[in-house]
Amino acid sequence: MIKTSLCGALCAAYIILPAATFAQTTVGAGIVAVPQFEGSSDYSWMAVPSVSFSNDQISLRTVGPGVELDLLSSRAVDVGPILRYNFGRDGASIDNVQVSALPDIAAGVEFGGYAQVNFPVGGFKTFLSPRVSAVQGVQGGASGTQFEASLGLLRLQGDWTFGAQAATTYADGQYMNTNFGVGAGSPSGLAAFNAGAGIKDAGLSLFANYKINDRVSLTGVAGYSVLMGDAASSPIVSVAGRKEQMFLNLGVGFSF
Repeated sequence: MIKTSLCGALCAAYIILPAATFAQTTVGAGIVAVPQFEGSSDYSWMAVPSVSFSNDQISLRTVGPGVELDLLSSRAVDVGPILRYNFGRDGASIDNVQVSALPDIAAGVEFGGYAQVNFPVGGFKTFLSPRVSAVQGVQGGASGTQFEASLGLLRLQGDWTFGAQAATTYADGQYMNTNFGVGAGSPSGLAAFNAGAGIKDAGLSLFANYKINDRVSLTGVAGYSVLMGDAASSPIVSVAGRKEQMFLNLGVGFSF
């Protein structure tokens, strides 16, 4: 099943819109194509809901399989908690025979926080947004800590909004070995491997939103990332998968 970290890194490009000066709620639905596990060369399609709410004090939005809350009313700075669901790794839903024979990783919950600064560039139609975040597995099979640093660029152009984001993720040894380690004598046939802490991936995502009218908008997000360090060296990736990972999300939103 899909991994939260990939989706989190590539979905975040479209959350750098400045806060609304009035209450607005948007609900939506879309389809997403993601790797079946981190490092997979096989992809799965699934339907995903989305929700966002903002006013002149706080904002709440779904980002991938999680929720972020912005506790500041300032348009210049976003700070708040992150709560997200990690789908783990379920061999029954993985096409690759070797990886499906590895022990399952139970789904679980990750909790953390983020901080982001939004700088207007050349007026108030373009924003540059550096961001840092950290999440810790707190329940179920979600384990270890991940730190992400990214730089986003957003451009408002009439009924269109365009964005891009470059991001990289560091993961501790517990996270890396849970997701990329292979035990000795594994029935998968993959060689034993202990994955250590380090830079896990780096990627780029592109975003476009078209406002059909005051109520309806269409959104597309496409991303590409490369696994690095021990994540890329793991036989789960180097033998049974691939280090290049892609992501695609197409959706529609309704505002009121």
